[in-house]
Amino acid sequence: MLKKKGFTLIEMIVVLAIIGILAALLIPSVLGYVRKARRAADIAAAREIHNNVHQIITENRSIEWKSSSRGGASVYTHALESFYSIQGSSYKSIAGGGNAYYNKTDSDGNPYILIPVAVLDTNGSGKWMEIDQEQQPFVYQLNAQMENSKGKVDVPAKYEPKHSEDRLNRWFLCYRLDEPSEVEVWIGCKSGKKQDYSGKGKPMYRVYPEPTY
Repeated sequence: MLKKKGFTLIEMIVVLAIIGILAALLIPSVLGYVRKARRAADIAAAREIHNNVHQIITENRSIEWKSSSRGGASVYTHALESFYSIQGSSYKSIAGGGNAYYNKTDSDGNPYILIPVAVLDTNGSGKWMEIDQEQQPFVYQLNAQMENSKGKVDVPAKYEPKHSEDRLNRWFLCYRLDEPSEVEVWIGCKSGKKQDYSGKGKPMYRVYPEPTY
């Protein structure tokens, strides 16, 4: 009767070594694929935001809203006028270079100022929030267009840059001061690991178009 032969210690060591080598080769590739997939999902989400914005601007509907500066009276404002409003204090401060978080550089190395219109937390628990009161009519329309069946705007962020010190937790809808037709969607922080950012937070990475993310 033949006796069953088990693995020798050397054979087990060889097998474990092979498994370790394969894991070392495959795991970075798998993680890289996952990161690319998450990044692609965020770019797709930003593209959807971008498309919604352009649809609202193109339709340019007249929107009724309550103006606190007019004692809560009903006011009608067109979406385009609301999106590009220059009346608010935040706009004046940022356009004047008063907030360094919005001083950016394009792909050619040219500096420009990013004008924020609205922000949205990435946890999907709320709605877009306007930067200045005059942007309320546009933001009202954007929320109405992007709300799901639960009455929420849900645009999660799945990708985390390797070297970011802060958790990405806020979308920023913006346009360029020098080229207002250039609408951009950024992601960044409302607060970070090391500090809370002033105002509505800090846009850190452009996600759409031409991602720097």
